[in-house]
Amino acid sequence: MTSPPLPSTAATSPSPLQGFTLDNGLTVYLREDHRAPLVSAQLWYHVGSSYEPLGNSGLSHLLEHLMFAGSSKLAQGHYSKLITLLGGEPNAFTSEDATYFPVTLPASRLEIVLEAMADAMETAHFDSETFNRELQVVLAERRISDDQTPLDIALERHTRMAHGSSPYAAPIIGIPADLTALTAEAARDWYLRWYQPNNATLVVVGDIDLLRLRAYVERHFASIAWSSLPAIERPLAPAELAPRSQTVALPGMRPGLIMSFNTPSQATAADELHSCALRLIPGLMMNGASSRLYQRLINGRQLLQAMRASYEHVMRGDSLLSFYMFSNPAQGTPEQAGEAVWAELQALAQSAPSEVELKRAKARLLASLVFDRDRISEQADVIGRFAASGLDPTFLDREQHAVEQVSAEDIRHAASTYLTRERLSITYMLAGDTTHD
Repeated sequence: MTSPPLPSTAATSPSPLQGFTLDNGLTVYLREDHRAPLVSAQLWYHVGSSYEPLGNSGLSHLLEHLMFAGSSKLAQGHYSKLITLLGGEPNAFTSEDATYFPVTLPASRLEIVLEAMADAMETAHFDSETFNRELQVVLAERRISDDQTPLDIALERHTRMAHGSSPYAAPIIGIPADLTALTAEAARDWYLRWYQPNNATLVVVGDIDLLRLRAYVERHFASIAWSSLPAIERPLAPAELAPRSQTVALPGMRPGLIMSFNTPSQATAADELHSCALRLIPGLMMNGASSRLYQRLINGRQLLQAMRASYEHVMRGDSLLSFYMFSNPAQGTPEQAGEAVWAELQALAQSAPSEVELKRAKARLLASLVFDRDRISEQADVIGRFAASGLDPTFLDREQHAVEQVSAEDIRHAASTYLTRERLSITYMLAGDTTHD
C-alpha cells in the first residue's frame, strides 16, 4: 500500500508573523495576506470562564454580551450597526481562556473598527436595565442550547467529571444558579479588572502592512493606561487521579459513551513534541474511515455506529484527549464498546503504529491545518488562541515541521504515558431517566 504524501504548503504558505507591543502592554500581531482587499481584526482579552471564582460561572460570557452596550463614542446597539454598515458582521465569543471580538471587513475601513474597539476597551458602560436584559438573553441561551439537549447535558456532566477540581470543569455559559445571582456591579468589576490593554492581544490578518497598522493602533490604543492584573493560577488536572465513571440516562438519549484522558496541553507539556504526538492520536485511532477504530469497530465488529476524537492542544492549562462514540445496540452495550476501545488504545501504548499509519495521520492533520486556515478569519483565530493561552504564536510558522518530526515511538510513548486507567473518565449514555456514578 502506498502511503499518502504529506501536503505541500509551498503555494499557500502564509507570510511570516509580525508584531509589536505598545508601552501600555497591548500586544499586536499581523499576518499579511493580500489575496483580497479584506482584513480580519480580532481583539482578544485574556480572560474566560476558567478565570471565574467559584459561584461566578458565566460572568465572562455575560460580559461579552455587555461589552458593546455603550461607550463614549457609540450609544447602545450602535457598534453592531456600525460594523454592518462597514461591510462586516459583528460577533463575539467566550472560551475557557479568552473573550474575543472578531470582525472581517474591507481593509479600507479597518481604522474605524479599531477606534470603536479602543473606545470600548477604555469607556464601555451599561446600566442595570441593560444588564438585566442581557442576563435574560444568556439564561435563554442556556435553556435552549444546553438544558434541552440530552447529548449536551451528558457532555457538560462529563466535562465536569473529567476536569474535576480544575476551573475548566465549569461550563462557559455558566451554571443557572450562578447566573441568576450575578449582579451588574460584579460585571462592571470584571470589566475593570481584566479588560486592560496589558491583558489583550490584537490580531490582524489581511491586506495591510505593518507600518500602516502600527499607525492606526498607536493613534487609538496608545493613550489607554495599563493596569495591574490579579494573580491567577494555571488550570491543572488534580495532582492525584483515579478512574472515574458515570451513567447519564435521559429520554431520547442515543446509546453511546465518552472517554476522556487527562493530558497536558501544549502550554503545560514538557515540550512541543509531546503535544504534537497527542495531536496525531485522534486521526490515527478514530477520525476518518481509514483510522483503526473505524476499520475495526464500525466496519468490522460493528460495535459502534459513529465516532470522533478530539484533543485541544491550545489551552493555558491541562487538557483532555477525548473519544466520543455512539454504540450499536444490536451488537453490544456501551460498556462492551468501551472495553473494545480501551483494548485498542492499550495496543497502541504497547506497540508503535506502522509507518503507513503514521504518514496517513500526519497527512490528515497537516491537510486540515492548510484547509482550516485558508480564510483570514481562521488565521487570526488561531493566532489569538495561542496568545490567550500563553503560547508563542510564532510557533505557527514552524508547526508543520514540528508535526513532521513526530516518530511512531513518540506516539506509542504518549499513549503509554497518558492513556492510562487513572487518567480515564467514562460517561455511558443510555436512553432512560436516571443518572448515577
